[in-house]
Amino acid sequence: MELIDKVKFFFTPNHKKPIDEHLIRDKSTRSLVEDTEKLLVRLAQNAPSYNKKRTVRRKQKEWLIKVKITHTFISVVMIDQKNSTSPIKKRFVIRCYRKYMKAKNGVGLCKEAHIHYIKDGRAHIRSVRESPIFHTLFYRIHQLDLAYSNESVTMGQPSKELLTNEQTLLQETSSKDLMLLLEQSKRYVQTVKQFSLDPVIESRLQRLLQQAEKLKDDFLLLDFEERHTVRRMFKDDIPSLIHTFLSLSLKHQLEQKENLYIALSKMELKLIDYVYRLEELRVDRMNHLLRLQSLRYDKN
Repeated sequence: MELIDKVKFFFTPNHKKPIDEHLIRDKSTRSLVEDTEKLLVRLAQNAPSYNKKRTVRRKQKEWLIKVKITHTFISVVMIDQKNSTSPIKKRFVIRCYRKYMKAKNGVGLCKEAHIHYIKDGRAHIRSVRESPIFHTLFYRIHQLDLAYSNESVTMGQPSKELLTNEQTLLQETSSKDLMLLLEQSKRYVQTVKQFSLDPVIESRLQRLLQQAEKLKDDFLLLDFEERHTVRRMFKDDIPSLIHTFLSLSLKHQLEQKENLYIALSKMELKLIDYVYRLEELRVDRMNHLLRLQSLRYDKN
């Protein structure tokens, strides 16, 4: 099966091949995407009372964003400027049909979603349509389409649809890459914050992420069961807990809030144990290397 997938990938046109996630996982690119999402939200919140064309440009030191709304398409262009701290300068082009022109399951079809970049002296083009980093951006484009079509949309209210989408994305994220899993977990937690959870719950979620960040550099030093526990925690356990909690009535949320806090606290303690264990493993490794060098280079 793996061989078949490789053959299919070889014969797939470059513009349809998915982007390697590590190329768009840097902090600068994440900030660019998030700033674009915020711009789309503002445009939707200030949509006119009738369907009209509009073009908006926003430029900062590191990036340029252009949003163009016509009667046929909504286009979003994001470009790294020369001062961008991103390792690879990129240009994203996303173009989606307006819902009333061409749609699938009530959402305007995506006509184009590409990244253009230069690597090793060659120009490349890849698809970002399936990239988890862009999932919320597509959702915001859909919301903007609804707003400019004068359909009912409440951009300022927390969206359970968006939270469900983020949860699905999180659970579909590859468990092999802890860094990517944590990036998606951060987006999930940011979405959860829209629901005005108790501050102590929000704080506990942030602390979980902070502890997990301490693990990522030497994550492979942990044993298989420990790595599995960390991945399961962020991919399944946390989103399942939060989703179920938010589905409760306000009365039952109040009753279960302390239990949720205790459950998250136990997870944090488990991560703290792993952080300490990693430090012990690093010390053991250092001592082993010192003994090895002593055997190799000490004079007889």
